[in-house]
Amino acid sequence: MKYRKIFIGITTAFFLTNSFAQENAQEVLKNIQNKFNTINDLSADLIQSVNGNVNLKGKVYFKKENQLRFEFKNIIIVSDGETSWNYNKKDDKVIITDYESEGNKILSIRQIIFDYPQDCDLSTFESESKTVLELIPKDDAFSFNSIKLFIDDDNLITKALIDDPASGEIQVDLSNYQLNKNLPESYFQFSSPEGSQVIDLR
Repeated sequence: MKYRKIFIGITTAFFLTNSFAQENAQEVLKNIQNKFNTINDLSADLIQSVNGNVNLKGKVYFKKENQLRFEFKNIIIVSDGETSWNYNKKDDKVIITDYESEGNKILSIRQIIFDYPQDCDLSTFESESKTVLELIPKDDAFSFNSIKLFIDDDNLITKALIDDPASGEIQVDLSNYQLNKNLPESYFQFSSPEGSQVIDLR
């Protein structure tokens, strides 16, 4: 009887803790979403690493709804929310795709914090003095195993860790945020340079 009571106590504690963790995760998510809703546009410095090796450094620009611009040394990625252009300066080649293609969805801030959580199990923990929100897909509909979002005191994402079965661990660090600076629409438009190779996959 004594062991049974201990087991029941441990089991109860587990479910209460799990329930609290889920509620806390929902609260953290809600705070991120509320912060996002106050942002009309933003820019930030960005560093991307794959399996610990830095492969991209540059800037990211965002403007509602789903307008994006990434500027790296040899690559520019631009999306107006309907079409995406990926320009490789070194190869002088432009690849054009629909914004809604699976490869572009992972770039969408809105989808990561509004759409993905609906189909993921959520949990939180503390790491590097930050609150971390982890998203684990409930099925194999996504191309990633998990996403961990590191959140600062202003409810901004400072780091994302993506467990990608194809590439490994992708880390994206964001810093030096500039919010609501009225970025011009021209940032999110792209014209293929004259003479460049254009591959249209729409």
